[in-house]
Amino acid sequence: MDQQIINLAFKWDGYGMALYVLITTLVSGVLASLLGIEREMKGQAAGLRTHVLLAVGCSLMMTLSAVGINYFTKANSDTSNLTYDTSRIAAGVVSGIGFLCAGTIIKNGVSVRGLTTAATLWLCGGIGLACGAGFILEAIIVTLVSVFFLLGLVKIEKILDKKSPQVRIIVAPDVPILNEIHAEADNARLTIKNISSDTVTDAQGKEVVDITIFFAYRSDIASINDFCENFSSNPKVYQVKGSKFSKNS
Repeated sequence: MDQQIINLAFKWDGYGMALYVLITTLVSGVLASLLGIEREMKGQAAGLRTHVLLAVGCSLMMTLSAVGINYFTKANSDTSNLTYDTSRIAAGVVSGIGFLCAGTIIKNGVSVRGLTTAATLWLCGGIGLACGAGFILEAIIVTLVSVFFLLGLVKIEKILDKKSPQVRIIVAPDVPILNEIHAEADNARLTIKNISSDTVTDAQGKEVVDITIFFAYRSDIASINDFCENFSSNPKVYQVKGSKFSKNS
C-alpha cells in the first residue's frame, strides 16, 4: 500500500503530487485527531486542533523534503549549488516540535504537568512525518498502538493511585493551603503524584473543601505522618487523615 501511495506523487505530470499531498495530510490529520481528542477530553491546552495542525504541517514539510526538493532539482538545469538531503527538513521539524512541547509543560510547586501532552505532540509530529514520507500503513499502526497504551495505561495508573499513600485534608473554603501542601511535601522529600479537591457540605451543614493528596507508591510512611502533623495544629484544618495518622476537630 505504501508503495502505491508513493507512486502517486510521480504520476500525471505533477498532478499526482497534489493527490499525494491530499491523501497524506488527511490521513495524518485523522490519526492525530485520535490522540488530540483524548487530550481535549482531559482539558489540556494543547487539544484536538493543536495535535491535528501539528501533524498536518509535519506531513507537508516531510513531503517537501522527500519529494518536493527532488522535483525542483529535476525541473532546473542549474543544480550545481543544490544538495538533495531529505533528512534536513525532518531534523529541523523534530527540533522545532521540542519548543512547542516545552510550552505545554507547567511546573507548579513540586508537581509537573503537561508531560503526557508534550509526548503526544511529539508523537503526532512523527506520525505526520511518516505520512508525508508515504508510510501510511506504518503511521496507522503506530497511532493505534499509541491510543491503546494512552487509554489502557490510565486504568493501571488509577489502580496504582488507589494503592499509593494518600492524605485527606478537610479545610475551610477560604484557606489558601495548596502552596503550603507543596512546601511541606518538598521539606519532607515526598513526591506528590496528584492532588484532587472538591467543595462539599459536612455533617453540620457547613461548606468545606475536601482535599486528597496522592503520594508516590514507595513513599516513607514516617515522612507522611510528619507531613500530616504539620497541618494538625492549624485551626482552619478540620480533619487530617493519613495511613497511620488521624486528626479531627
